[in-house]
Amino acid sequence: MTGAVRSSTPIMDAYDTWETTARNHNAGTFSTEVLRMIERILPKGMAASAETGCGKSTVLLSNLSESHTVFALDDRNLDDSSVDFYESCPLTQLNRIETVFGPTQIMLPKHAHMRRYDLVLLDGPHGWPFPELEYYFLYPHIETGGLLILDDCNIPTIARMADILAEDAMWTLEGFASTTVIFRRTSAPLFDPTGDGWWEQRFNRRRVSPKRDIYLTDASPLDIVSEARLDLTVFPAGKP
Repeated sequence: MTGAVRSSTPIMDAYDTWETTARNHNAGTFSTEVLRMIERILPKGMAASAETGCGKSTVLLSNLSESHTVFALDDRNLDDSSVDFYESCPLTQLNRIETVFGPTQIMLPKHAHMRRYDLVLLDGPHGWPFPELEYYFLYPHIETGGLLILDDCNIPTIARMADILAEDAMWTLEGFASTTVIFRRTSAPLFDPTGDGWWEQRFNRRRVSPKRDIYLTDASPLDIVSEARLDLTVFPAGKP
C-alpha cells in the first residue's frame, strides 16, 4: 500500500451530487457519511481490495483500488438490487471490478486469490459464524499495513469478533466510523490458518485462569468494541 492518506472525500462528494437526482440505495448498505469517514483514511494508490457484500461501498472502492474483487449474491432479480445499484451508478469503475457471485460461505473456500489485498471489507452475511468464516478465508491474503474493515459491529457477535482482533498481535485498532470498525495489519507473523495455537492468542491468555502458565498479565481484557454498545448508538434506549 502506497501513497498519502486522503484528507478530503472527492468520491463521496461526487456521489452526494449524483444521489440528489437518483434513487438512493437503502437496503443493507453503508450510510454516505460513514463511507465519507472511511474515504478520509484510505490511502491513494491501492493495488487490490476485496469486499463481501456490495453497494455504495463498491462504488467507493472501485475508485480507490486498481483491482477490486466483490463476493456477493446475485440479487439482480430483486427490485432493490445491490448489484444493479453499483453497476448502474455512473461513478462506478466497472472495468476494475471482478465479481464472484454466490453465497460467500460457498464461494470463498474455493476461490483462488491471485493477489494480496491492501484492504478487505467484511459486510456479507451477518449471522454467526459467517463473518468469522469470511475472515478465515481472507485474512491470510491481507498485506502488511493493509486494512481490515468490519461493518455492523453493533451486532453483538460481530462486536465480539472485533474484540478478539483488537487484542490480536496481527492487528491494531485504527478506529470507529459509526458502527464500522477499522483495523490495520501489523508485521506480526501470520497466525497459522491450518494450525491451532489458541494458547498463543492474547484474547484467550488474558481470560484463562491466573493459575495457568499461559496467563497474560500485561493488560486487562479490553472488550473495546463490545463495551462501546454500538447498537445503542443506532437504537438509543427508550426510542420507540
